Amino acid sequence: MNFDKKFAVTISGTVCLLTTMMAPVSAAIFDFSYSGRSVLNPNDIVTASGRLTTNPYDSATNSYEIIDITGTRNGNPIKSLLSPGLFLDNDNLLLAETPALDEFGFAYTVGGVPYNVFYTYDHIEISDQGYYTGYPLTSFSITSIPESSLILGILSITVLVTINKINGRFAHLKNSIIPIRALLINAVSTFLR
Repeated sequence: MNFDKKFAVTISGTVCLLTTMMAPVSAAIFDFSYSGRSVLNPNDIVTASGRLTTNPYDSATNSYEIIDITGTRNGNPIKSLLSPGLFLDNDNLLLAETPALDEFGFAYTVGGVPYNVFYTYDHIEISDQGYYTGYPLTSFSITSIPESSLILGILSITVLVTINKINGRFAHLKNSIIPIRALLINAVSTFLR
């Protein structure tokens, strides 16, 4: 490999590595979903899913602060995330370990009705009508979505390593590929005439 190629690979690799290292500093994104049945009426089922955007990880609290929410609850769009303390002492913290929520949870609105999702012995959703209309959740899932710059960095490094390996394996064929390439170009240009 000549100096220009080595220099380009070094610069590209450095940029990719720095991009990958910078990813955890930015906001994190998580997909969430849950479902459950009403404590009063087992035929009353809740399903919700969407995306949570958070501030960067806070090592002091071992959590992320949720700053935005999108998604649906029973097919209706989630309108807004409620600020911490606005509904049933919600703190909007997403814990970095299981069970992912504390006893204050996060709160949002759908059609003007506030809902709070939290964890007390189990994941629960309640609305402004109180605990008696709550939904013990039978399923609850929060999944981290990798930062796009992290994905781009990993993909770029993978491509560079692959190209380098391919070049190394086929270096001995370089002299024989050039005549074949010329033949292919001639064949294509003859066909197009």
